Amino acid sequence: MKMDLRQYRYFCAVVEEQSVTRAAERLRMAQPALTQQIRKMEELLGVRLIERAGRGIRITASGERLYERAVSLLRYEAETRIEVSDIKEGRAGILRIGVNTLSAGRLTGWVQEMKRRYPRITLQIHQGESGVLIDRLKDHAIDVALVRLPIEAQGVTIEWLEEEPFYRVHHPEYSDADVIIPSQEGLGVFQTLSQQFGVVSQETCSDVLTLIGLVRCGQAVTLLPESTLRELDMTGLVQERLPDATSTTALVWLTEAGQSALTQQFLKIVQERE
Repeated sequence: MKMDLRQYRYFCAVVEEQSVTRAAERLRMAQPALTQQIRKMEELLGVRLIERAGRGIRITASGERLYERAVSLLRYEAETRIEVSDIKEGRAGILRIGVNTLSAGRLTGWVQEMKRRYPRITLQIHQGESGVLIDRLKDHAIDVALVRLPIEAQGVTIEWLEEEPFYRVHHPEYSDADVIIPSQEGLGVFQTLSQQFGVVSQETCSDVLTLIGLVRCGQAVTLLPESTLRELDMTGLVQERLPDATSTTALVWLTEAGQSALTQQFLKIVQERE
């Protein structure tokens, strides 16, 4: 037979009241029943926990140590109960967000509001190309992803957020430099650039800051969506809007798994701020 949390609560009450009688009243149970529970604990542990001292009681050294442990266990149990409830209700837990390399700037405001409303949550943000993020989503490595369409949509739910234009970006003196596109991995941006815009390039750079640095020194011409340009210092660079050329951003999650409570809270914030 093992001790349970109920017995720890009984013992803590006796120690804190320094009286079995008062502890029984506090616990709303009969004194003989409480005394019996303490004796069972002593038998299980093979030590004396409480000794009589005149009209009162004295807690033994073993009893003092048990009380310290019992308080910790009961506090841990209470905290665990709250945490489990908070996770169920979306007030706590871990939210793993994947974000496309060209969409990271959009995430800042959403994350800020999510942390303001639910300060106890833990956010893990993973950056990558849209195709890679879809693979991570299907492997259950992330909960939701912000991607660029088109993607391999089988098994995922898509919520469209924004359609925006693409711009050709170049140095004013080097408009004929080699075209370097943001990425060639997965689908998303590369498929859009190659099929919709007729861009053919074997040169890629997945780091946007490095890519703009190459453009700024005249080593590259690139194509970027409008929202990405808003997040960067484009001073001195030429930005030419490509006619009828657009890219769509979307949030995706696994259809079969549905939305966790935290994911639902996150999507609500995104919808409110869009």
